[in-house]
Amino acid sequence: ESYVNDSQPLPLADSLASRIICTEVLEHVDNPAAFIAELVRVGRPGALYLITVPGAAQEHLQEQLAPPVYFQKPGHIRIFDRDEFHRLIEEAGLAIEHSTQYGFFWSMWFAFFWQTGVPLGGNAPSLQAWAETWNQVLAGNDGLRIKKELDAILPKSEVVVARKPA
Repeated sequence: ESYVNDSQPLPLADSLASRIICTEVLEHVDNPAAFIAELVRVGRPGALYLITVPGAAQEHLQEQLAPPVYFQKPGHIRIFDRDEFHRLIEEAGLAIEHSTQYGFFWSMWFAFFWQTGVPLGGNAPSLQAWAETWNQVLAGNDGLRIKKELDAILPKSEVVVARKPA
């Protein structure tokens, strides 16, 4: 089933799910702590959570490049730094088991995208050139190490795997 609602409350029973995925949502909601509390409520004891938010560095870059509507409702209305994101999850009662960052490619892709003027989902020669360049970097002898380092510096997303205590 799918629902459209403001999550206050989620139309789901307590302790319903053993796995909860929340990707790229928290930056859109008025009250992230209340939203996370609802996710915790519907998780069973021991439930695993995959939660992501856009990386702060790339969001600050997008603030300079994206049209203003990108940072207005229903778009991104807040930027989470890594510590704030982790604190939000822990204060909701979840234990962080793993965190990482990924998506340097997409951070740069969006920076170039705003210059092209093509609609989202469209393509432009500069975007194709970036994809080809990135693929060449990845195919190089040190490609995966370079990707890992760049993902840590300018990640598209901050990722947390957390668990609800049993």
